[in-house]
Amino acid sequence: MDAEVGAWEPPAKLGDEHVRVLDATVTTGDRLDLDESAEARLREVATAGAEACSGFFGQRSSDRLISWLRVLTLAEGSVAGCDLGAKSPVIVLARMLRGRGDYPGDLTAWIKSVSSNRFLPYGSLMDRLNG
Repeated sequence: MDAEVGAWEPPAKLGDEHVRVLDATVTTGDRLDLDESAEARLREVATAGAEACSGFFGQRSSDRLISWLRVLTLAEGSVAGCDLGAKSPVIVLARMLRGRGDYPGDLTAWIKSVSSNRFLPYGSLMDRLNG
């Protein structure tokens, strides 16, 4: 069995350039229209990890988080490297919004209609049992 070995790269520190890309990314129906730079920034957000995302997302308004959740949900299906299954930042956003009492009632149906990630928006059962 052959295994590919790649170089480990630390996750990007999320900052202002990520905010700009998330805010500027317009969802056209169920599609994203992105250049390579924007795709790279979204990939960095997606792979930053739950702890980094929680800190980055936690200080934002719920309206902004809902918009970002939509962008990141669509990115999973259209941006290479953003399809992370149970490690998706969409799960972090959904939990945060539910914790605030700001999770829109129709959002789960929308997520399920545009994503093939079976873990969205709740995460894996094991993570929920251990968390």
